[in-house]
Amino acid sequence: MASMKKKLLGAVALAVVVPFVPTVAASAGAATIPDDLPFFPAVQESPQITVTTEDGRPVDGLTVHRGDVLLVHGTGFSPLANQGGFPLPVPPGTPNGVYVLYSAFPDHWEPSEGAPAEARSHPHDRMAWVGPDATFNAIPSAPIDMHRSISRVAQPMADDGSFTARIEVDPAATPPGENWGVYVYAGAGSINAAEEFYVPIAYSPEPGPNTPPEPTADLVLDAGLVHRVTETLQGGINPRFGAAKQDGERVSFTRDHDAEATAGDSVQRYRGQITATARFNIVEVAMKDPWIETRADGTRVLTALVSTRHDVGADIMHRVELGPLGPADATGMQPVLNGPVTVGHVALNG
Repeated sequence: MASMKKKLLGAVALAVVVPFVPTVAASAGAATIPDDLPFFPAVQESPQITVTTEDGRPVDGLTVHRGDVLLVHGTGFSPLANQGGFPLPVPPGTPNGVYVLYSAFPDHWEPSEGAPAEARSHPHDRMAWVGPDATFNAIPSAPIDMHRSISRVAQPMADDGSFTARIEVDPAATPPGENWGVYVYAGAGSINAAEEFYVPIAYSPEPGPNTPPEPTADLVLDAGLVHRVTETLQGGINPRFGAAKQDGERVSFTRDHDAEATAGDSVQRYRGQITATARFNIVEVAMKDPWIETRADGTRVLTALVSTRHDVGADIMHRVELGPLGPADATGMQPVLNGPVTVGHVALNG
């Protein structure tokens, strides 16, 4: 049974998550620590931000598209602020820095005004987490490596509280509100009204000069179990690079004709990456670039790159066999088999 479950969750790289559910869920529900405890140092700050394009143009009247880059310039922030918040991943007493991102939040979004976390929901790999060196040095890398994933979005704050954060316009498909623009607020569960900023910048879903091609649903996988596990862990599923979410708790990948032409073999190649996470980055597992390979006996096998551990995401992956498929002319959702047992379903549309 454990082997069968690992096959199924290997398709979305979550088999190793299940033993951690009670521990992670308890941590995810932990109360935040007040930022004004008497033994935290008092800070003086007068934060301000300005936003420009990457080449320095002002954003007044600008409409951005997916793939565009914005620079957020901050001054007057305190690198000692925000020492409460969540107990993980930044230890209490260490400054939490600020989040900087482009999205659409509702009218009522500010943590300092009691807006729920759902009002600020966003993929955490599509933002900048700005903080002093002490913030990121304090994030644990053992026994669970939280540092690895956060280091991808970490951007520095200088000793004088200034920073320039580079953010790519890449919002979630369904953001929590309708007010598009740049948002800045205290990171990791801290609450600091002085550091809450919203700069309106219009968004167009139409392709722009920097917009990557839209993914196509050429290979669709059933990911229902992964959805349920990530919901339990207060995390989510994040598709990128040719992958997308589909209705019915399914995920899809795009046929990679260019890679097939370069390889010149019989392997059907698909591109895209699905990353499943838990809150606080305690779990980060990924599946990437599934292939359909034909063995010498004619059996068609689904393979994919998957994380080697539950906390390394796409940084350390290896290609594994997920299971044999049915005949090439089958339509609809086909079973992925592990011996006589169906461990998942896949549909091929291209």
